[in-house]
Amino acid sequence: MPRPMKRIPLRIETFEELSKLRGSEETWDDIVKELIKTKQLQNRRELLKRTDNDNFAPLDQV
Repeated sequence: MPRPMKRIPLRIETFEELSKLRGSEETWDDIVKELIKTKQLQNRRELLKRTDNDNFAPLDQV
């Protein structure tokens, strides 16, 4: 049984930019999943950068 699908409305310009990221063997689902992974990694890096700037004491010194 096929998996249920959703449609995501995009502006034409956005679709054209997204199309440039798509390889010949990739599905739109592949592209969206890769964008999700990239954004999650970016969020983690930003969180690490923020926590690196905070003053934390090692637990054994608390």
